[in-house]
Amino acid sequence: MKSTSRRRSSSYSSSSSRNTARLAKLSLQLVWHDAGKGYRVTLWPEVAFEKEIAPDLWRSYTPDPRSDSFCTGAVTLTKRQWSAYLDFFPQEWSQWIERFSFHRLHALAALAYCLSMIEDFGEYPVLALLVAAHSDLRSALPEWQELNAVRERGTVFSVLEWLGFPHTRACLNHLDGLDPDLPVRDLTRVREIVWRHHEATARPVAPASHRHALAA
Repeated sequence: MKSTSRRRSSSYSSSSSRNTARLAKLSLQLVWHDAGKGYRVTLWPEVAFEKEIAPDLWRSYTPDPRSDSFCTGAVTLTKRQWSAYLDFFPQEWSQWIERFSFHRLHALAALAYCLSMIEDFGEYPVLALLVAAHSDLRSALPEWQELNAVRERGTVFSVLEWLGFPHTRACLNHLDGLDPDLPVRDLTRVREIVWRHHEATARPVAPASHRHALAA
């Protein structure tokens, strides 16, 4: 009887420890609320965006960074929440996300839903913001699958073209110099400036003799 009692006690203790660990992990997920609804992002390596459809019942969904719920999360998630959440990430990627101040949720969405560009993001962090804001740049619904397909079939320059930018090394270098926390509303303006610069540098320069003839 004593042996059975010990086994039951051990089993209960083990189950209790597992539940405690599970609850601890749940508490470290990124959780926020908007319009009375709960939203969260699960821990690495899953990194799934989920919304609460009933008390304690969550369902995965594809995030739209233009939505009010997403913007609420981007603004209200605290540094303390992010710090605890990123403790579960590989150091390389936690440090990468920490390069963003206001667009961490955008960067996280790009990392989770555009796996084909992970190496590109590591080299050019601002691309994560452009990718997360692709709906704004294309004036369309989120098209994560199409975006991944474009990158898988082509190169990072194919993605630039898909986003409406010049697909050149000069454009990529220009974008790399931008602040990764640039307001999303300014991205279309940046695209216009990049295109003007591209067209100016691509315009052929008249030979000196021709310029002299015109001046005469």
